[in-house]
Amino acid sequence: MQLGCEGSSGGSESMDAVNWSAPAELHERDDAGSDMFVEFKTLKTGPLGALIAHVMTLPTDQKARLVIDASGVGSLNIHDITVLANREDFPGA
Repeated sequence: MQLGCEGSSGGSESMDAVNWSAPAELHERDDAGSDMFVEFKTLKTGPLGALIAHVMTLPTDQKARLVIDASGVGSLNIHDITVLANREDFPGA
């Protein structure tokens, strides 16, 4: 995961600095679609750190359908979101 980082060493789990205030959108996957075409609806917008904090308060079964898209970061699935939430420098920690 090389998302939203500066000075990354290039490793898949390596991140030196995360822009927690990057503009972001929280999306939920619509499971009613086909396997070939998945639709998402925007649930919330705000800073990356705030959206990660929000996702971590939700029930486990709801988290699996969520994705955060952040400017300069890309798309984060629940695994990526959880890794970021567990960082020592996470503002919600």
